[in-house]
Amino acid sequence: MKDIVINKIKISKLKPIRKDFISRNKKLSATGCYKNTKVKIYGVHDKNQGKLRKFISNHKALSKYFPRLISFNNKFIVEEWVDGKTLKELNLNKSEIMTKSKEIKKIINVMWSTKFNYRTFDYIDYIHKRVKKKNYLDLKNIPIKINHNDLSLDNIVLSSKGLKIIDNEFLGCNNGWFLNIANSFL
Repeated sequence: MKDIVINKIKISKLKPIRKDFISRNKKLSATGCYKNTKVKIYGVHDKNQGKLRKFISNHKALSKYFPRLISFNNKFIVEEWVDGKTLKELNLNKSEIMTKSKEIKKIINVMWSTKFNYRTFDYIDYIHKRVKKKNYLDLKNIPIKINHNDLSLDNIVLSSKGLKIIDNEFLGCNNGWFLNIANSFL
């Protein structure tokens, strides 16, 4: 695979992040080049994930914590590549982790308090399908909120522009938000 075009934006020099350009989630996952800048391109689980990424990119408070959105369509999202070390790679001491966790909690609170018009990517259903179990949970009374669904030390990079949340393939607006705390280092 050499080039891909997303909404008239040509991404060249594609290289797989994992073998065969396919992530563990069975979606495209690659790096590429757009206007001499390294980018990440990944497949979406839901056609509204691109709309959500655009919304976040235009949101005053949230945009500073996510990679800049380059382009999207119903199948793929292209965002800037974020250089830096993940919080896991930094091997922070307990005090430093507490400081970072306070900032992450602020980011989560902004995500949770921000309204988005579409239910996006049913993460709970995705987990059930992945483990081949029927979803019997009745979650209709749990409000939907913007959330990352895979927030861990591996998915937060300390870049030259501050903390950035990466690996946004599971980003959604759904009722799986309570897993952000349960599945993270927080």
